[in-house]
Amino acid sequence: MLGKGNSGAMIDWRMIRLAAAITVLLSPTAFAQMAGVPAPDANGNFTTALQLGNRGNVYPTRKWLVVDPDPTYLNCRSQPNGAVRLRVAPGAVLTAVFEERNGDAIVFTAGEPWLRVSGTDPLMIGEPGICYVRANARYIAPINEDAIEGGVFEH
Repeated sequence: MLGKGNSGAMIDWRMIRLAAAITVLLSPTAFAQMAGVPAPDANGNFTTALQLGNRGNVYPTRKWLVVDPDPTYLNCRSQPNGAVRLRVAPGAVLTAVFEERNGDAIVFTAGEPWLRVSGTDPLMIGEPGICYVRANARYIAPINEDAIEGGVFEH
């Protein structure tokens, strides 16, 4: 709709509303503080359990889903590449344990990343406690807790 402003010039109010809407959408304050999940590299390895949020903050990815289809379950080891402490069924949710020294739950041994987790899920067989799983997309997938807590999956 066109109208006259104080100077007598014609104003297209639709363009002003559109410009205002774009300004609001592009404003950093218009977005909720939310993080995604870490992406694997070209080899499927997760190199960090930390994710950059949309406002520059860093968020830990605490929950990881076991996706390993192996019928003998995913091995969780007492140390990276060490003895098997327990086995975890596909569908189990692992809780990452972050180290104080580097602030991450991913550690590297012999060039391979390992996720440090707490073994407490009922879909585990063996001795509970802290153990390590290979941080690779063949075995685990990060869970976006913001999406779950934000009600994305609620009906």
